[in-house]
Amino acid sequence: MKLPNIFESDTQPLEFSAGQVIFAAGDSGDAMFVVRRGEVDLQIGGVSVEVVGEDGFFGEMALIEAGPRTATAVARTDCALIPINERRFQFMIQEVPFFALTMLRVLSRRLRNIDSKAD
Repeated sequence: MKLPNIFESDTQPLEFSAGQVIFAAGDSGDAMFVVRRGEVDLQIGGVSVEVVGEDGFFGEMALIEAGPRTATAVARTDCALIPINERRFQFMIQEVPFFALTMLRVLSRRLRNIDSKAD
């Protein structure tokens, strides 16, 4: 599930090279990321659980609940990421219903995927 291109014009993307760790499990987090270009591999315990492509997002749990990162995010390819801080996240949840709905759908899909791998 992808977010609309609502973050393109006003936020400078962060650039990561293939293989570079964006954040590691256990790190504290104050932002989520939208993939503007490239792919990011989400890993739990060294095992890939999802590849996030262009216009997808990850790291949202850091903004939903306080606590350490539960996954490690690694640039699978060279990529450009748009960081979304808590203030902007809260604004989007309140003002853009599609954003909130998309967020819930992705979280639900991710939980189902992890549950199916546990079987």
